[in-house]
Parts: sequence; structure tokens; C-alpha cells
Amino acid sequence: MNLDDLARVHDDDLSGEPAGQASGAGAQTLLASIMSEPPGRGDRPRARWLRGPVPWLASAASVAATVLVVTMVTAPNEQRPAPPPAASPGAQPSARQMLLAAATAVAAATKAPVSGAYWRTTTTWGMDAISPDRGYVIRRLFSKDEWLARRPGAQSWSITQSLGVKPLTPEDQAAWRKAGSPTRWKYPMDMTGYVGVNSEEVLRAEAEEKVASRLRGGWKGSGGSLTKEPLTWDEIRHIPSGERELRAYLEQLLTTPAKGGSGQDPRRPESALQEACMQIVFALPVSPAVRASAYRILATMPELKSLGRVKDPLGRTGEAFGYQMAPGSGRENAYEAVRVIDPTTGLPLAQWWTTTVQLAGGRTAKTTSFTAYQRMGWTDAKPSLPAKRD
Repeated sequence: MNLDDLARVHDDDLSGEPAGQASGAGAQTLLASIMSEPPGRGDRPRARWLRGPVPWLASAASVAATVLVVTMVTAPNEQRPAPPPAASPGAQPSARQMLLAAATAVAAATKAPVSGAYWRTTTTWGMDAISPDRGYVIRRLFSKDEWLARRPGAQSWSITQSLGVKPLTPEDQAAWRKAGSPTRWKYPMDMTGYVGVNSEEVLRAEAEEKVASRLRGGWKGSGGSLTKEPLTWDEIRHIPSGERELRAYLEQLLTTPAKGGSGQDPRRPESALQEACMQIVFALPVSPAVRASAYRILATMPELKSLGRVKDPLGRTGEAFGYQMAPGSGRENAYEAVRVIDPTTGLPLAQWWTTTVQLAGGRTAKTTSFTAYQRMGWTDAKPSLPAKRD
């Protein structure tokens, strides 16, 4: 089956404007990186800027155009499901068609090691934030390389690096220059919760050195989390692979009180089930059969909408689906959640959440938090740990 026939291509090419002058060595460096970007439009988050030869992203540039390589556990003697219904020629597939096609592609994966010393996940992730003067939006960018040790007693690691901070759009660049082209940002107490920093932290335009952190507590001996609870490797191995069995397992898990807390809100069972399936698809080291069943459960949810073909933050093209959430439950603004998968493998490329914020002077802007997956699978290699550790 040719999965590309299920989608209508509508890739966006984002355009831009030249930046102006800045004073100071740090500002000149930051401005030079901005001017080296490919053209982009300023009316939306710039999903392609990670592809350009930006000096402060040198550590991520080598993987920016890499197609996601994933090795998964394969269940033996597994019965292959029937192919999903095809879309009409030239039509954009529905979310249901897309998700069923992804399930078929994932279930067909057979050439993969069944285990290894570590489950490794490498990502680039970003977070947009309002500047301290509320005049413009900046994007914080990070890399993360997570090594989850399967052997009892072995140490799991998370290697992270701040890749720097920069204004998001040409309009934000203009406001940044007007504010004096700062290369440091320190936040007052009333903004720290929203931005995700503490009042003592200073955001810097330049990239910082890598830091290796030992995973402790509930993450010791864990292969991931589901419904906010860490799972042991044995618990992950026993997640059922059949669609009906997986649904029953998740529904029971979602209604069972968590350790030291309570179960999910019974008024939103479908939302909780959807999020649990997303965690399986985008994070857990499960077999292809389990991942395929999670896709099939998602295919039954009418609130998920097809968004067609899009480019992810690393410039890779994939099939997107998502949903919108209205304000409420502690959220001041509505937001859109988008997930992007590789249509040929059904495996994750990226996910992001976008909302609208209010800036000084009455201007509104779009802000996005995203995670782009570059590698996920089993390996017998050992992590290369940087000198700085905590």
C-alpha cells in the first residue's frame, strides 16, 4: 500500500525579512544568526528555521534533516490486520484513515532488535516565551538525549543542552532591537511560572555546555511513564497488545487511584484515554503490536482532525493530526495540539502545542512548545557523558 496516496500535499514555505543593526558583541552574534536564516513569514510560528545554517544550533544541525530512525520490539507470530480504507484519489485523508494507516505501517515493522542495554530517545525541543518587558516573543531551544537502562542496577541518564534563545518572528526581532538587542533575559516573580524559569535564572542567547543528569527516584529502573506514573520494565512488557485488551487496561489504569493521589477525572474519560494512547505512541518502549493498537484506539476518537501534510520544526515532512482545547481547567487561553508522524513508518516525528498570548501595546502573538524526535529505539552502545554532571 502506498501511504503517500492517502494525503494531499500542502507544504508551506515560510518567508522572512532582513534584520537591522544591533549594538554590542553579543547582540551582533545573535543578529548574525537571525540574518543567516532562510526566508520566512512573520504571521505564524516559523517551523523551518531549525534547518538553516545557524551557528548557535551547530550541535543540532547534523540531525535537522534526518529521517527518524526507530527500532522497536517485535511480537512473534503476530496476525497482521487488514489494511485501512483508502481515501479518494487526490483527497486529504481523514484522521481515522491516517491513524489506521499508521497502525498498519507500525505493525508491519519486523527488522528490529527486540531489546538492548538502553532505550535511547534523542529529541530537540523548544519553548516560546514572552520577553520580561512583554514586548516580544523569544524561543528557547534545547537538546535532550535520554538513556534508560534496562539492566537492574544500571544507571539511566539524561543529557541536556540549552541551544540558546532568540526572537521568534521578524516582528519580534524588530521589538527586540527596539529594546536594545539584549542577549540576557531575567524575569520578575510574577512571570516565572508562565515562562518556566525561576527568578534567579538568567536566559542567555548563546548555547551552553551539555549537562548529564542521573535519573533518580521513580525513574530508577523505569522504562517510561504512563498516566503520570513510572512503569517498570516488567510492567511495560505486560501491556496488552490487542486493541480491546489495551483499551480495557488503560481504562482501568485511568480510574485506579494513583500512588499518593487520585485517578483521572471521570468527567473526561475520552480525553484521558487519548492522552494515554499518545504516550504509548510517542514515548514508551512497547512492541509494534501495542503501538498499533494505540493508533487504532485513537482512530475511534472523532475530536481528532486531519491537518494533512506539514513540516515539523526540523523541516521534515509528515502527516499531522490534532485537536483544539477551549479555555478552562486552569487554562486562560485556547490552544491547538498537533502530532506529526512519518506516513511510511507510522512512527513519531514531532508534537507541539500552540496558543495566543497578549503582548504590551495590545499586540497578540502565537507561541508554541514543541518536541521533535530524532532517534528512538534500543541500543547496546553506552552514553558518551559530558564533563558537567549533576
